[in-house]
Amino acid sequence: MVLPSGVRLLGLLEHSATGSSAGLSREDLRLLAAAMDEIIPQSDEMPSASAAGGVAYLEQLGWQYANVLEEIGNFLRVVQQTSQREFGVEFGALEQQRRAGLLKDIEKSKPKLSSNFVAYVYEAYYTRPQVQGLLSCSVAGVCSEDDESLLAPVKKLTRFYREVP
Repeated sequence: MVLPSGVRLLGLLEHSATGSSAGLSREDLRLLAAAMDEIIPQSDEMPSASAAGGVAYLEQLGWQYANVLEEIGNFLRVVQQTSQREFGVEFGALEQQRRAGLLKDIEKSKPKLSSNFVAYVYEAYYTRPQVQGLLSCSVAGVCSEDDESLLAPVKKLTRFYREVP
């Protein structure tokens, strides 16, 4: 029992020492954040996808599901290769307009890969408690004097049950 735990611990230590996480290097994680923020950028009251914790969410998803990690890695490779080929620089160094155009080109040339990545980004964003809290609607308080008017429609309803002797 001690040996397998120790081997797992050594594997984790080696993984963290190389600067990779769930198979993604630090450079991959920066690229992931840049691509995510291009899909869901920061707005006046809402955080960007990476600022809301989307990168960490996708890392954890990659730890749990190897196919997710593979799809994200494939998308990031296509983004980086396309950026290098078309502009001669990495994706993160591009101005916003070129980033958006590059992602649209990938969407046209590799629609399945692109749509899967966008779905992961949306999942990572909209499952964050911070984002859910900002999206939730607040209900205005009701005056206690108005309780009877709130109950009136309910009192008019017929019974949805039957009396049992």
